[in-house]
Amino acid sequence: MTTATVRGGVLIAALLLLAAGCTTTPRPKPPPHPGSPPPSRAYTVDDFFGTQFRMQDFGSFGANRVSVRPSSDPRFATVLRVRYPANSASQLSANTDNTSDGGAQFYLGLAAGARDEAYLRYYIRLPEGFNFVKGGKLPGLYGGRTTSGRDIPDGTDGFSTRYMWRTGGAGEVYAYLPSSVAHGTSLGRGEWSWPTGKWFSVQQYVRLNQPGHDDGEIRVWLDGTQVLDKTGLTFRTTGQLRIDGLFFSTFFGGGDASWATPVNQYADFAGFTVSDH
Repeated sequence: MTTATVRGGVLIAALLLLAAGCTTTPRPKPPPHPGSPPPSRAYTVDDFFGTQFRMQDFGSFGANRVSVRPSSDPRFATVLRVRYPANSASQLSANTDNTSDGGAQFYLGLAAGARDEAYLRYYIRLPEGFNFVKGGKLPGLYGGRTTSGRDIPDGTDGFSTRYMWRTGGAGEVYAYLPSSVAHGTSLGRGEWSWPTGKWFSVQQYVRLNQPGHDDGEIRVWLDGTQVLDKTGLTFRTTGQLRIDGLFFSTFFGGGDASWATPVNQYADFAGFTVSDH
C-alpha cells in the first residue's frame, strides 16, 4: 500500500465522520468583561412594587398607560412612568363628558397586614413645564373599599388619603372621610407646591382615630420639611376598619372636560415604602 493510498483513506474517514455529524467540542464562551452592561430585561409592575405590596383584584385601570424602566438614580432600581394622554381626565369624565381615559390606578394591600397608623413615602418627578390645569390625583393610603368616585364612606366601609395637585401646582391631601360631602375633603390646600423638573420625596403619616373620638391625624413632609399637620380627624367608627395599603391613583380631574390635560404628559414615580416610622 502506498503512502498516497493511506493518506486518501484517512481523508475519506474524516469526511465520513463529519457527514455523520461528528464535530469537535465547542469552546466555552469567555465570561463578560467586568465593565460590560448587564443583559436587558423586561420589568413588570410587580417588580416595581416588590414584596411589601400585594396587588388587589378590584379598582384597577390604566395598565396600558404604565411602563417600568431602569432608573438612572442610585436611590432606586426602577421607575414607574404613568402617561396622561392629551384630552384625558378621570374615568368619570370619560364616561360623561367625552374625554379620553388617562393615568392609572391600583390598590396594593400591605403584605404584612393592616394597621392603625403608618408612614407612606415615595418619590415623584414631574417634567419641567408640567401643565397642572385645574388639578389631578396622586397616590396615598386607603382602607376598605369606599375610597373615591364621589362615593362617601360611612365610617365602616372605607377612607383614603390621596394627594392632589391644583392650579399652578398647589398641593393638598384629598381625603375621603365620613365627614366628606359630595366628594373628597380638601386638607391643607396651598400649604405647599409640587416641584417640577426634579425628583422630590413626599411622605404622609396617617393615624386613625379611636372609634368614638375625633383624634385622627394626617401629617405631610415634602423633601423632609413638614408642610401639614391636620388633627381632629375622624376616619372610622369601628376598629375593624384599618389602613389596608397603598392607593396608587393618578390622573387629571375632576369629573368633566375642564380638568383634562390639553397635551400629552407623564409623571415618574419611585421608591414606594410603607413603614411604622
